[in-house]
Amino acid sequence: MSATEVKLFGKWTYEDVMLSDLSLVDYIAVSKTAHLFLPHTQGRYQMRRFRKALCPIVERLACSMMMHGRNNGKKLMAVRIVKHAFEIIHLLTDKNPIQVFVDAVKNGGPREDSTRVGSAGVVRRQAVDVSPLRRVNQAIYLICTGARNSAFRNIKSISECLADEIMNCAKESSNSYAIKKKDEIERVAKVKLFGKWRTYEDVMLSDLSLVDYIAVNKTAHLFLPHTQGRYQMRRFRKALCPIVERLACSMMMHGRNNGKKLMAVRIVKHAFEIIHLLTDKNPIQVFVDAVKNGGPREDSTRVGSAGVVRRQAVDVSPLRRVNQAIYLICTGARNSAFRNIKSISECLADEIMNCAKESSNSYAIKKKDEIERVAKANR
Repeated sequence: MSATEVKLFGKWTYEDVMLSDLSLVDYIAVSKTAHLFLPHTQGRYQMRRFRKALCPIVERLACSMMMHGRNNGKKLMAVRIVKHAFEIIHLLTDKNPIQVFVDAVKNGGPREDSTRVGSAGVVRRQAVDVSPLRRVNQAIYLICTGARNSAFRNIKSISECLADEIMNCAKESSNSYAIKKKDEIERVAKVKLFGKWRTYEDVMLSDLSLVDYIAVNKTAHLFLPHTQGRYQMRRFRKALCPIVERLACSMMMHGRNNGKKLMAVRIVKHAFEIIHLLTDKNPIQVFVDAVKNGGPREDSTRVGSAGVVRRQAVDVSPLRRVNQAIYLICTGARNSAFRNIKSISECLADEIMNCAKESSNSYAIKKKDEIERVAKANR
C-alpha cells in the first residue's frame, strides 16, 4: 500500500468505486475529499442546508444507525456495526463493500412520491419527482430501518441484518425492506381512480373549448372523488372540481339524497366498473366523451320586458355546457331507475355509454337535441 492511499478500515479502497446514476454524483460523497480510514469526521453537517451532501456516504450510514433514543451518540458502536457488516458483505460477495453499499443507495431511494396539495377543505394528493438528495436520504433511512426491524427478536446480530439488507438492496431483491417500501411509495404516486384506472394519463379531450372546464389535468388526479372542496364559494371555481367528483355530487340530488356523498361515490364506482366490463375502455374516457356530447351548444332565452317578450337563440358558454351535460346524464339515470328492476348504478352506466356514443337512447342526447331545436327555431 502506498503512503498516500486511503483505505476504509485499512481494508477497502475507494479508487474503484463507480456510480452509474449521474444525478446522484454530487450527493453520494465517495470522491477524493471523502476518503477516510474511519467514518468519523466529527463534521457539523447539519449547520447549513444541503451540507450533509458533503458527508462521506459510509459515515452517513453510521450516523443513521445511531437512531433511536437509546442509541443516540453511540458513534463508536455504530462504526463497529458498519465495519462488521462490511466484512460480512466482502466475505459473501467477494466485492468491495463500499461499491455494494453505493449500489444499494442508488437502488433504494424512490424516484417518485406523492404530496398533499391545497389548503383547508381543498386538499388532494399529487405525484411529484423526488430530488436526488432526498433519494439518498430515503435510501439510507430505509436500509437502516429494514436492518433494525429484521434484527428485532432475531438470533442474527444487527451487523448480519445490515449486511443482508445492503446486499439485497444492491441486487434490487424483493427480500429487501428498502426495495419493498420504495415500490410502495412509487405505486402510491401513480394515482389510480378507485385503485383501478390510471386516472387521466390516457384521457383525451377533443373539444378544445372544454379543456379548462373538464378537470382531468394532473392537479385533479384522485384516488377517491371526495376532496371536500368548497367549490361553491367563488364564481367559476367549480371548473376546478375533478370531473368525476362533479358526477358524484350531482348524484346527491334531490332532498332525500342530500349529503350522502359516500353512497353517491359507491354508485359512481359501480357504474364505472360496469362501463369497463362492457366496453373494455377506461371509464373516465367514456364519461369525458359523454360530457362532451351531452351539453347543448345553443339555447334560447327570453328577451324584452313586460308585454314585449320574445325568445332568442344564444350560444352556450363552455362551463354551462359541462354543467348541463352532467345534470342531464344524472337526471336520465335517475328517471330510468324509477320503478325499474335495474339498479341506479346500471342505469347510470347505460346513460353514460349511450351519451358517449351519441345514441338516441340517451336521455341527455334527446334533451340536448330538443334544446338545440328550439334555439334553431328562434334564430
